[in-house]
This record gives sequence, structure tokens and C-alpha cells, in this order.
Amino acid sequence: MLRKGSLYLIVVDEPIVPTEGYRPKTEPHPIDYDELAERLGIEYYVIAYRHASKSGAPSLTVHAPGNFGEALYGGKPRELQRTVARPMRSIFLRLRENPSEGYAVSLEATHHSPTSFKTPMFFAEIGSTPEQWTDPEAAEHLATAILQGISKIEEAPVAIGFGGGHYCPKFTELEGEMAFGHICAKYALDLLDEELVRQMVERTLDGVEVAILDHKGMKGRQRRRVEEILMELGIEYERR
Repeated sequence: MLRKGSLYLIVVDEPIVPTEGYRPKTEPHPIDYDELAERLGIEYYVIAYRHASKSGAPSLTVHAPGNFGEALYGGKPRELQRTVARPMRSIFLRLRENPSEGYAVSLEATHHSPTSFKTPMFFAEIGSTPEQWTDPEAAEHLATAILQGISKIEEAPVAIGFGGGHYCPKFTELEGEMAFGHICAKYALDLLDEELVRQMVERTLDGVEVAILDHKGMKGRQRRRVEEILMELGIEYERR
């Protein structure tokens, strides 16, 4: 573990997110992030990680962790991890500045573990194959974006998102004007109920001001259900 002022660099040998070929030796995660945060006074974690996809496209992404359905990659089913939207946005904006050639920069919808820590966290990732994971230029860009992003966090309205694809093109576009916490992509909309939407709101710890619906790809019944729940919870929403 390295320290510079109030910043810590903590290297964890074992993957924090289980995969098909890996199961953690310790349960539920390699280290107790809450105990460490309490001991060191850590406000939130930025987890620099590797992103994998079938497309293999070079990418730099940020996202909140959590499971809307089954816990296929760790954590608990139907549980969302506490996260912070404004620091995530700040890092995203720096990632978008002159990324390595060929790398797409985007948000991702909420997915995978962890889900149960009290200390908020989010992921900043390089994807999507070993070629990119070992790319020193991309790694330096990610590390620089993290350090610069957390050093100066700008104010922005905090939002949660519903609909769209996993790489959130609509919300990625809007991230310049607002900060997204949890995002439920269209493939998970049928899993939503009031409890999960409440978690999206309450576990985006900056304080959610608005919900954004990428409504064009939504089925009518999905849109109506989301809007009904948001009205019940007293959350303003916009269709974009």
C-alpha cells in the first residue's frame, strides 16, 4: 500500500470480481474494504480494473457495481453497491480528454459485484482483451484520469438512468452536463421493482436530483412502470 497525502494506492492480488474460471479464496472478497476505509479514513474507492467483452473493442469505461438480477459475478442478487456519481463523472471527463488512439470512452450500466459494502465505490476500467490490459499508454491515461479526476470534483446535478444499451450512449452523451450514478440498461428493466429503484436512488450517495429515461428503446409497459415507481418515490424524471 502506498500513500500520498490523503490518497492511498492499494494493490489487491486476487480479483475483486469472480469470473467463470476464478472463485475467491476468501469470502466474500479478498479484503474487507469497510474495515480498511474506517481505519484509514477512506471516503470512497475507485477500483482500477480490466473490462472484458466479446467484441474485444478497446475501451475505457466507468460504472457503478450492483446486481439487478442474479449474482452471476459475485455480490448478492438484487442488491446495488453504494456509489458516488460526481467523482465518477470527474474521472470520466478526464478519460474523454485525448484517450489513446482507437479507445472508446463510455459509461457502463450497473453490473457485477461488489454489492454489500458501506463504503461507496465504482470502477474505472480498461477493455477489452489482454492486449489492452497490458497497454502502457492506456494504463497511464487511466491512472492520470483517476488522479486528476479525484483532485478536483465539479458540481453537477446527480441522476440515475433507465434504458439504453449496456454502454449507455445516451447517458454517456449527457454525462457532460450531469453525473450518473446507478444505471439500469434496457435488458434489466423487467427486473425492476420499487425496492430496486429505491436502491438506485438511496445508494447513489451524492443525492439523486432526477431520473433520465432513454425511452426510445423502452417498451411502453416498461416506461409506464418505471415512471409509476419514480412518482411513488417522489423522484422527478425526464424522457430523453
